[in-house]
Amino acid sequence: MKYRHFFWDFDGTLYDTYGRITRACLKGLQDLGISAPFDEVYALNKRTLEECARVFSARYPSVTVQDVMDAYYRHSEEESIDAVQLYPGVRDALRRVIDGGGANYLFTHRGESTFKFLKRDRLEDLFADMVTSLDGFARKPSPEGLNHLVRKHGLDVRQCIMLGDRDIDLDAGKNAGMACALFDPENFYPDYDTPWRFRDMDTLGRTLAGD
Repeated sequence: MKYRHFFWDFDGTLYDTYGRITRACLKGLQDLGISAPFDEVYALNKRTLEECARVFSARYPSVTVQDVMDAYYRHSEEESIDAVQLYPGVRDALRRVIDGGGANYLFTHRGESTFKFLKRDRLEDLFADMVTSLDGFARKPSPEGLNHLVRKHGLDVRQCIMLGDRDIDLDAGKNAGMACALFDPENFYPDYDTPWRFRDMDTLGRTLAGD
């Protein structure tokens, strides 16, 4: 195995959540009297929800960033969790890490809902530990959460790799001194500088967690 300790992002990496996020954001914008194309809001949310809020606040000066965020959260849990599914190959990739003698860790901005999804899909036992928003660490690209897990488990950072779908995920890994891999099935970050780039989880698992 090329690496021993795999640090996974949640939204857009393990789970295909951006459709659900975008629909909630569109409903929130409609509450504020704003109409926007699905594809535009989807692309903005693929960067960060906060960036999406900033763009629309700048476009509509009477609407604040907090207005957009609050409107999103009013709708964020309306859809069933069945609207969010694992990317194909995720379970096999996580299992491949463990079968090879490695360990999986989760580093996400998501809070309590993290556990709801992991429990539904019976993934809890595939993670050695995790950091969520409930732990209070600074948001990515800060490496605080990663550094905490490395110290807590006495890991050799040279054997660690951060896997995510956005620049802030990989920047957090770089800031922690880790290797990084980009999971980018829709090619949102064609110019991001990384030695590892994958369009599907099966290839990622076989390449990074294989023998």
